[in-house]
Amino acid sequence: MITPSDIAQKMRISHDGLNDEIQDNIDACILDFKRVGVNINTEESDKLIDKAIELYCKAENDYQGKGEEFRRNYGKLRDAISLCEDYRKGDA
Repeated sequence: MITPSDIAQKMRISHDGLNDEIQDNIDACILDFKRVGVNINTEESDKLIDKAIELYCKAENDYQGKGEEFRRNYGKLRDAISLCEDYRKGDA
């Protein structure tokens, strides 16, 4: 699973001072996935889930002034994942 340091690097943040806030956003994103019925295995890496978490974090931080664009892209990806049986609760 993507880490706060990974997200910080993707957002070109060169220090770890925001890692707690980034972790809070990762946790909120995982809860949002659970809300729509997606089963996320936090012990394994999944590039699609990692990308969604990255988009969520960028939206929450209005990265490069494009927060709404990142939010829309996150929502579309989350919804698409929620329709995939491989990610439904109880199936993974």
